[in-house]
Amino acid sequence: SPVQINKVIDALRHHVVPLIKDLNGNHVIQRCLQKMTYQDKQFIYDAVAPRCVDVATHKHGCCVLQRCIDHASEDQKWMLVKEVINHALELVQNAFGNYVVQYILDLGNDEANSQIIAKFIGHITGLSQNKFSSNVIEKCLRISNSMSRAALLQDICCADLISVLIQDNYGNYVLQTALG
Repeated sequence: SPVQINKVIDALRHHVVPLIKDLNGNHVIQRCLQKMTYQDKQFIYDAVAPRCVDVATHKHGCCVLQRCIDHASEDQKWMLVKEVINHALELVQNAFGNYVVQYILDLGNDEANSQIIAKFIGHITGLSQNKFSSNVIEKCLRISNSMSRAALLQDICCADLISVLIQDNYGNYVLQTALG
């Protein structure tokens, strides 16, 4: 009933992020995402958006953030996507955050993908040498539109940097993807 739903919302409202990061509590939030109306679950989005980095870089949080996007209205989804874009450079270098960035890239929204890629320009060498972000750079090369791909390739093709990437454990795969 609406009264029961309001009681649940009131009980959870100030504990969303700690619950998301809890082994069992994250399932409570996920169930709310599945069962509540868009309006009733807005409290989750209001809690997650300002703490996007904190949630996305946590082992349970990265999965819950993806479920937030799955079960969101268009406005709720773009509220979170914008936060991921804003923090993409930080998230992509994290063991869990990189999966959230890849999830956004896989949504197939060209505008969002271009904005994410733009955050990486000027940082490609370092990102290509990072265990986590190198996979994302490879994905960006595969899924980008021609303008974004050209910007990525221009960043990669500095003569000094190619020799560094060729010899790097992760960077060499980025180069192979760029050449492929």
